[in-house]
Amino acid sequence: MRRKGERTIPQQLDLWSPAHPVAHAIATGSAWFHAWQMQKCTPVVQLAKQTGIAAARLAGIAAGDRLSRAEIDALARAWTISAADLIASLPDPALVRD
Repeated sequence: MRRKGERTIPQQLDLWSPAHPVAHAIATGSAWFHAWQMQKCTPVVQLAKQTGIAAARLAGIAAGDRLSRAEIDALARAWTISAADLIASLPDPALVRD
């Protein structure tokens, strides 16, 4: 919540690398979706509101469904990471369909 007169704090994009905490979580057995969700502390309800993706669809994505480019972009915005870096964190880039 923002009070009158307060300025928003600019968010810097998270940069993906093999040393990123999400990369470590994925390497130790977490699914990519759950690793990002835990790292960014976003409950499904909040993520659904931020992205416009239904909670049932988010559950499908978490279960391994393929994603559209629009869904990748929405998740990237919600998690403050570039879409390219989010795709780089996927176990298989073929999960993204155009």
